[in-house]
Amino acid sequence: FPCERWLAKSEDDGETVRELVPSDIFTEKLMKDGTLKQIEEEVEDTLEVHTYKISVFTGDIYGAGTDANVFLNIYGDLGDMGERKLSKSETNFNKFERGQEDTFTIQAVDLGILYKIKIRHDNSMFSPDWFLEKVEILDETTEESFVFLCERWLSKKKEDKKIERTLYEQVHKARSLVPVKYETIVVTGFEKGAGTDANVFITIYGLNGDSGRRALKQKFRNLFERGKTNRFYLETLDMGELKKVRIEHDNSGLAPGWLVERVEI
Repeated sequence: FPCERWLAKSEDDGETVRELVPSDIFTEKLMKDGTLKQIEEEVEDTLEVHTYKISVFTGDIYGAGTDANVFLNIYGDLGDMGERKLSKSETNFNKFERGQEDTFTIQAVDLGILYKIKIRHDNSMFSPDWFLEKVEILDETTEESFVFLCERWLSKKKEDKKIERTLYEQVHKARSLVPVKYETIVVTGFEKGAGTDANVFITIYGLNGDSGRRALKQKFRNLFERGKTNRFYLETLDMGELKKVRIEHDNSGLAPGWLVERVEI
C-alpha cells in the first residue's frame, strides 16, 4: 500500500488520515528444490482515490454558529470513508459561523454513489450549539454532486438534544431513496425477571443500508415489562429487503437483565 505523503498538520494538505490502495501483491511459492520463490503481481482494477469537496452551510438564525469540533463520515454504495474531523475551512478563518459556507477537501477511496452522511460535534468550547442548514458534497473525480439537508440543531440543550445527525441524500437521480415507516414490535418473555429497566436500542439492516442505532422509547410508559408487547414506529429511508436486526441495552437501571422473546418488523 504505497503512500509517499505526509500525515501531519503542518505538512502537505494538513491531513492526518490517508486511505491507501494496493499496487502489488507478493506471494511465495515453494519450489521442488525446497527454495521459496517470491512472485510479484500487479493489482488490477484497484479502487481509485477520489477528491471530495465538502461545503457545510450553517443556518442564518440567532446563535446558529458553533465553536465545537465537527466530525463527518460519508457513506456510499461502495463503503464509507471513516469519521474525519473538519479541521481547516478553505473559505473562512473562523469556521461554522452564522450564515456561513465552509469548504473542506477530503480524499478517500471511491465511495460510489453517496447516500448518507453522519455529522456531529463534540460539544466542546464555550458555544457548542450549532444549527446546520445543509451539506453539499462534490465528487471532483466524477463531477457528481450530492445534497444532504438538515435544517436542525445539533445541541445538548435544544430541540431533541442530539449532537449527531444522520442525513440522507436528497436529489441524486441514480438512486431511489423513499422514506419508509417501519412498525417495530418487541415482545418480552414471560419468565420471572424477564423485564428490563435499561435503555434499549435497535439497528435494522437491509440490502440498501441500515437504520442507524435507534433508541426505543415512549413518553410516560414503562417499557419492556415481563410478558408485554411494545410497539414503535421508526422512520428511515427504504432499506430494501431486511437482513438482520441488532437489539441491545445499556445495562442501566436496577434490573437491566432482559429476556427477549422476539422482534417483529
